[in-house]
Amino acid sequence: MTIKKASEVSVIDLVNLVNEIFKDYAVPVNWDVYNFNLDVRENSISLDDSFVFFENDVPVGFILLCIRKDRGRIDSMGVIKPKRGTGLADMILKHALEHLMWKGVKSVVLEVVADDQRAVRFYEKNGFKKRRELYSYFFDRRIDGTGSVKFFETDEKRIHMYALKARTDFKRNPNWQRECTTLLLADGRYRMERASWRDGEGYLVWGETPQSGFIVDAFALRGSMDEFIRECVDHIQKESGKTAVTCTAVPEDDPLSRSLEVNGFQRVLVQYEMELKLS
Repeated sequence: MTIKKASEVSVIDLVNLVNEIFKDYAVPVNWDVYNFNLDVRENSISLDDSFVFFENDVPVGFILLCIRKDRGRIDSMGVIKPKRGTGLADMILKHALEHLMWKGVKSVVLEVVADDQRAVRFYEKNGFKKRRELYSYFFDRRIDGTGSVKFFETDEKRIHMYALKARTDFKRNPNWQRECTTLLLADGRYRMERASWRDGEGYLVWGETPQSGFIVDAFALRGSMDEFIRECVDHIQKESGKTAVTCTAVPEDDPLSRSLEVNGFQRVLVQYEMELKLS
């Protein structure tokens, strides 16, 4: 078995390996090089601290690791289908955790689909504990806003400031994908807007695919969160010209989750956020 840093493997080969491994998973991955590089930046994936595993010069598994100071995250890991159940995944995870400990990382998080009990048991066997549930949402009907909220284009630094205020003033505990740092590193990838209305202010980060609009993050710093989310959806539908709006991996204890459900969003996927303390 040969182990290489992900930074030593061509990006095209790495993306093809990940896509091949995940094509039959509960949540398939279909990266291209452009979006892979954006995800690397946005989620603090360290290719120097991530690994690809080879057997007879053929890639058989990988693990992508994110590091922010003394916190780590497993962005994704997997092995090719013929190697599943052989103990290779245990070896990959053990190698990664030992490396993270050597780097001074004290805790590691990951997300796993709740219905994928094989994966859940694998991580539990290796010491990970369920921390909370994450919900992905779908909405597909017109919503009528009041038009009272005005949205203004802003930049990642202003959004970072707003997200930090949401965390400190409201004791918000976002998941990795909505942390202040993540939003700061997402510069240029999404539409970033500040919002104001008579009795409140907030922020909205969103984007669109050919099929739908999607909310990355939204929060009311003053005023009603429920009403603000309604206005955000109306704004996204009008700006994108699409009725469908999605929002993925929202923590169950986050105000955004409640407000999405109040406004009629349906849960379409449940994940577990799991954590392992290394020290």
